[in-house]
Amino acid sequence: MRRAANPAASPHPASGARPSDWPRTWTFEGIASGEAHCHEVVERLFLADDGDQCIEVVRTRSFGRGLLLDGRIQHLEGDEYIYSEAIVHPAALAVGKALKRVLVVGGGPGGAVREALKHLSVEEVVQVEIDQRMADLARRHFTHVARGFHDDPRFRLVIADIRDYLASAPLPFDLVIHDVSEPLPGSPAEFLFSPEHFAAMAQLVSTRGAFVTWAGAAGPCSGHEASRIHALTAEHFARAEGLVCHAQSYGTSWLFSVGSHRDLDLEGRSASIVDRLLATRLDGTLTYYDGITHRHMVSLPKDLRARLAARGTTPVSAFQEELS
Repeated sequence: MRRAANPAASPHPASGARPSDWPRTWTFEGIASGEAHCHEVVERLFLADDGDQCIEVVRTRSFGRGLLLDGRIQHLEGDEYIYSEAIVHPAALAVGKALKRVLVVGGGPGGAVREALKHLSVEEVVQVEIDQRMADLARRHFTHVARGFHDDPRFRLVIADIRDYLASAPLPFDLVIHDVSEPLPGSPAEFLFSPEHFAAMAQLVSTRGAFVTWAGAAGPCSGHEASRIHALTAEHFARAEGLVCHAQSYGTSWLFSVGSHRDLDLEGRSASIVDRLLATRLDGTLTYYDGITHRHMVSLPKDLRARLAARGTTPVSAFQEELS
C-alpha cells in the first residue's frame, strides 16, 4: 500500500495534488506533468482528517470500495488482487521451501498478508503497521481483503515504527514485503526509501530470502522515482530484478523491485514451472498470477529496461538480450 503526505493544493497535476477547483465527487491522482487518473466517488463511508493526514473510505462507481490517504488511492476493491498477488508470489515461489518467516512492512488493508499466508511452507507472517487506525479500518471496512486471515494462528500484527520493531525482532526473515508510504519530500516515509533503511532491510533478509518493494509508476513520463528506488535495491542487495504489472486503478504501469543475496532467476522461470509450483506450494486460488502472467511480469519493455540501465540497474532480461 502506498501512502502520501498531505501535499499543498496545486493546479498542476505534476504535484500529485488535487486542483483547488476539482469536484469532490472525483478522485485526482497526478501521475506525471499534465497527466492524471481519476475515479468517480459515489459514497463516502469514513472520513478522518487530523490536519496531518486525511483518511477516507469511499465507494467508487467502477471499482467498488476504496481507501484514500490524502486523496491518493491506496486500495480499490475491483483490482487490489493484481497488486497483492504481484508483490508476493513471484518472489515467494523463488524463495521456495525455505519460505518460513514473512515480514510485511506497512501493508494497510492486508492484501499482501492474505497472499503470503497461502504458501504452505509459511510458519509466521508479521505485519508491522505504524498506525492503529489503519488496522482498525481494515477490520471494519476491508473484510473482503482479509478474508479471515486475522484468525490464522500464523499471523501477528505489531503496531510500531519499523525501526523500533527491528531493534528487538528475531531475525532473519525469508521474505520481506515492503508495502509502505510514498516517500514524498518531508513525509515520514521519506526515510523508508533512504540508503540507510534499505541497508537495514538487506541485513534482515535471510541468505536464501527475498525483499520486495513497490517502486512506482513505470510509464515513459513518470518512471524517475521507480528507477531511483530500483537503484537502491541494486545498491544493497547482490541481485536486483524488476517486475512490471498494470493495476488499472492506478492508471499506469507499475514496477516492483526484488532484491536478494543470491540469484533468484525470476526472469529464467518458464510458465510451466511457475504453474507447477503454484499447484504444489499454495493453498488457495489466485486471480491474477500464473505462469503466463509471470512471463509478462519479468518481460520488461525495452524503454523501461533502458531507463533502469541508465541508473545502473539493468535487469537480468536485458543482460541476456545483450549476450545473445
